[in-house]
Amino acid sequence: MLAGAARRAGHRVQVLDLAREWMIDHHAVPRNESVFIGDHDKPSESLRLFQEHWCSLCAEGWPSGLDSGQHEEVIVHLKAGFDEVEAAASAFCHTEIGAWFKRKISETTPPELVGISVLYSGQVIAALTLTHLVKAQWPKVPVVWGGAHVTALGEEISRDTRYGSCVDGFVFGYAEKTWVELLDSVANGSSWPQEVIRAGEEFRRAKDYPEIVPCFGTPVACGGRLTLPAQSSRGCAFGRCAFCTYPAIEGTARNLDLYPVREVVMEAERRGAVVSFKDSLITLNRLDELSKLIDGRVQWSGCTKLHPGLNADLLRRLAAAGCRTLEVGLETLTESGQELILKRQTPKLFLEFLDAAAAAGVSIVVNYITGFPRVDHDEEQRWLTKVLAEISTRPNLVAKVEHNRFQFERLSPMGRQPERFGLVVTGSWPWASVLDWKLAA
Repeated sequence: MLAGAARRAGHRVQVLDLAREWMIDHHAVPRNESVFIGDHDKPSESLRLFQEHWCSLCAEGWPSGLDSGQHEEVIVHLKAGFDEVEAAASAFCHTEIGAWFKRKISETTPPELVGISVLYSGQVIAALTLTHLVKAQWPKVPVVWGGAHVTALGEEISRDTRYGSCVDGFVFGYAEKTWVELLDSVANGSSWPQEVIRAGEEFRRAKDYPEIVPCFGTPVACGGRLTLPAQSSRGCAFGRCAFCTYPAIEGTARNLDLYPVREVVMEAERRGAVVSFKDSLITLNRLDELSKLIDGRVQWSGCTKLHPGLNADLLRRLAAAGCRTLEVGLETLTESGQELILKRQTPKLFLEFLDAAAAAGVSIVVNYITGFPRVDHDEEQRWLTKVLAEISTRPNLVAKVEHNRFQFERLSPMGRQPERFGLVVTGSWPWASVLDWKLAA
């Protein structure tokens, strides 16, 4: 999206997908096409091994020394202080990671600006290392960070200058328009837009411009079928889950113009690719619009919410239009858990949805979470076992459960008002989006 916006405005940009290139350079990526398309068509076991290898390399350069049991908490969730994180990033400049980064940036055309997207906490160390190396290679080139994780930390960044020890600017939220304005100002030698803040300055959300056709360049499938992302809405139309950060990070829920989607679908046709919709929640009306627009020309996937209208008739229409995978946020079927997270969905509705998906031939990914506060662990496990059993006993159903443990996120309603949910914050870290907690007395 950013590359598409920049090139439409007449700027030249080069995109480095360093995460993907690292995997290709360091691992044999298996060629595998799953029965699911979109976000879940990926070699999960291989990705887990990639992350373990990355964490091991990071641990070797970590200033205080880490054992394998600390990798997830410290390296992935980044439960560490400013000084430790900065020392780690500086040390990584002189490791295998730093040497690889240095070679990659030295192969590029000297830029006037470097933008780095940080999508989650596990990318912060790499982003800081890359920033140090960019500054060493091109001392006068400014570096600006954006992305979902930067947005999640926006309020903290706006209050504390230490975040800007080596980063020149930060951008919060979707930012196609602000990005172009920043490129214009760099090209003209004028002041940066006010939405690009320095650490310690007032928080401002960037200006977006979603009616942009993404610029894909020449993507090549990495290990399987080629998948192109698209987005038909931003924000979450439900937007009430107490554990979720989507409303805070993505902003107000709104449908987008479907012209860019139409262009992505045409591109997918040309490339023999599938389309994965990145919407947080595609409503039933929008699913119907997308099915009419795509009309079976490509296979596609999306994420939605359980609803009585997701019946066999609708799912058959979606399947005929090319929809092959739907992801739903079930989260929990325990009554106390649903009351806590402010998201009620009955077992009956869930089972009816499974039957409809089996009849329509649409594969299903069910998001399920355990470990919620004040919810009995044994009850959670009983319901999870039942969900798995219901899926396995439907012979015509292709489905899987994406099981995660509860994370206490600082931008969620729970994180913003812990006392409302009977919780007390017991630990926070500058670069981490998650908090430690305990039950209130």
